[in-house]
Amino acid sequence: MKETDPTFECIPKVWTELVNSTWRILKEGVDCKAKCFDGTKSAREVVEDAFKPPGRVHCEFLEAVCWDENQEAYGTIHTQVIPKPRPPATVPGLPNVIVITVDSMNWGMARRSIPAFLEYFYTEFQGIEFPFVNKLAENSKPNGFPLWFGKSTEYGRRVDWAEIKPDWDFDTSCETKLDDQSHIFKDFSRAGYATVLMEDGVFSLLDSFPTCVGFDNEFVDHNFRVFNHIQERRGSRSTQNRLDGSLCKEYHHAMFDYLEQSLNVYTDRPIFSWMWPAKISHNQVDGIKRMDQFLINFFKRNKKTLENSFVFFAADHGYRFGEHLTTELGSFERDNPYLSISIPKNLRGSEFGILETLKTNSKQLQTHFDTRATLLDILKYQPIAHFKDRNPINIPNEKGNSLIRRQPDYPRTCATLPIPQLYCICQVEKREIVDEQFKLLLGQKVLDYVHEQLALEPRFQGLCEEFELDTVTSLLEFAYTANFTTYRIAVKTKSPQYAYFETLLKYDPSTDKTEFEKVLRLDEYGGTVECTDSIRHEPLCHCRE
Repeated sequence: MKETDPTFECIPKVWTELVNSTWRILKEGVDCKAKCFDGTKSAREVVEDAFKPPGRVHCEFLEAVCWDENQEAYGTIHTQVIPKPRPPATVPGLPNVIVITVDSMNWGMARRSIPAFLEYFYTEFQGIEFPFVNKLAENSKPNGFPLWFGKSTEYGRRVDWAEIKPDWDFDTSCETKLDDQSHIFKDFSRAGYATVLMEDGVFSLLDSFPTCVGFDNEFVDHNFRVFNHIQERRGSRSTQNRLDGSLCKEYHHAMFDYLEQSLNVYTDRPIFSWMWPAKISHNQVDGIKRMDQFLINFFKRNKKTLENSFVFFAADHGYRFGEHLTTELGSFERDNPYLSISIPKNLRGSEFGILETLKTNSKQLQTHFDTRATLLDILKYQPIAHFKDRNPINIPNEKGNSLIRRQPDYPRTCATLPIPQLYCICQVEKREIVDEQFKLLLGQKVLDYVHEQLALEPRFQGLCEEFELDTVTSLLEFAYTANFTTYRIAVKTKSPQYAYFETLLKYDPSTDKTEFEKVLRLDEYGGTVECTDSIRHEPLCHCRE
């Protein structure tokens, strides 16, 4: 177990504690000091105090460090949630809304990795699974924008190759401040909710990652990012980068601690919290196995609060890297993020009809736009109707349809929903192409197109290597229509400029004309694209040494 769970049989070392804004030393014979960190002054700045002896503190993030015989021997980050003053809520008695988005967790992965928790969630919370959720974009950030802002940021093509133009271009989504934009946290805050955001990176995924402008001002009441600054950048030797199990904790443990603290202190007003753990799952195909029993324990401890809340247990997309992605199942799971929803216990009766409606809609194709529409419905429309309105509704300026209402009766397919065909999970007849000459022809066209796309950004000139075709690992012909032929192709390039590309293309042999969907990277490209980060993070590039 130790090789898969770094906290297995770990005995925690607890030398200090923080309780009710007072920190204490628990171990005798050691010298300990602590200092506060604060991030409320702006969305990026983190301010730290000087080390102080035990006593009262007025911060949510406290680093404690101990010395034994003049040697630094212990460090930890304590957290607490200090409630904000209660504003008048728009509607009394609003329920908590808790969203947990596990990065890169597809429906199949969840079923395989956390079966005990999913059974518990279904049995004890009557959670409803949605096995046919379709992602809208390649990775986390462009899938998060539809959830938080209701806007798409990625160009695509429908199954008939009609354009899907993004709502926001790169300038709007990345190079313009987001403070004035309407977003989900602002909506809930205006209704009197306390807002809480928990991510496990220094920068917010949709704010300034990797090099975008993002927010100037803090946009939630409680933001876990300060913890990440201490852990990754500002902490002492005994504290920094220690959530690898060596302190009997990983990142998700600390994030759930902060969520639990939020649930405990806000008893006079509802909270809207969004947790987005990535480190346990983004690069570990079986990492979330370590959360199976942990999630059960967390939900049991907080059952009274959570069973009276709306809980969205979800993902942004499926696992995005590896050889398995060229298989039909691997490709499907990459584009099929997990979603399960539980509703407050007092709303589960048949007189409300919410569970029945969720079950009906769970059999249909859904997207992140529909999840967002559900959140807005819970916030703005259902309270007025005492949560009894199941009739369809068009929410102004929104693309989705609430999952707790009957949805429009037109067929929900990739042809009728804003889903790029590159990610469409609807299944059609396919034929494997075995003509090697034809495969190499289209494979070279893919690389030519990649080079053309990189050349469109003059600032990339001289930064990226030229790719040379190695093999075409897969070429599938799709039976979409008789008017043209669509192919899915996967291409490997020669080392040392190795890349593994995949895309859809439309090819007309009579004119030798080719049209392309977005080109994806299937390999874990990591640092090979870092030279583009200061310009625009571009996975198509393989940086020159």
